Amino acid sequence: MRRAVVLGLVAVLAAGSVVSAQAAKKKKATSVKFYFHGVEQIGELDSINNVGVGYNAMDTTEPSGAAPKSISWLTWTGDPALWNDCAGMFTLPVWLGKVSGRIVGDMKVMLHSVSGPATVDVQVWPDVTMQTCASNDVSQGKYPEPAAQTTVELTPGHGEAHIVLKDVDFKAIGSMIIQFRPHGPVPGRILYDTPDLASLLEFKCIPASGKRCTP
Repeated sequence: MRRAVVLGLVAVLAAGSVVSAQAAKKKKATSVKFYFHGVEQIGELDSINNVGVGYNAMDTTEPSGAAPKSISWLTWTGDPALWNDCAGMFTLPVWLGKVSGRIVGDMKVMLHSVSGPATVDVQVWPDVTMQTCASNDVSQGKYPEPAAQTTVELTPGHGEAHIVLKDVDFKAIGSMIIQFRPHGPVPGRILYDTPDLASLLEFKCIPASGKRCTP
């Protein structure tokens, strides 16, 4: 009798393991679009309001505004190591989205901008929720290498750039930021938050739990 009970428990545990393995295999990456949003029409005001607090949001809500919002990338001349060593730099355009899971495959950015000829780094970090800089500001800690990064050449005038960060593979516990960092003091503005000028980030995510990577 005891042996029969033991064998029965073993069978139940084995069946449970098979079910768990099958469920894990079925968990697939889902496509997510994060639209860039803001509060103020002039994004620099958002940057001032967000200092030490957070960043503008990006989420799955499609924009519905009548007039586009815009923000400039503010840099200054000198050694790039002195002003371009920050993740989530408060003087640069940065958006934060809530996501939990493994980000895989190609990330795609649709960016609407008005600019002179500019070279811009597009950088992504998971779970960076405040400005984190390198050794020139040790109070903020060590500069973390981006989980994904690419460099794009923007054409002069108003344009729509399609940018790809290839073959990414990283985990986000609760959030992710995207930052746009120009090479040098080139004037330019990112346009966002209207149906016609919907700058966005698209990616694939395997949920950490459940069926969704986003709230």
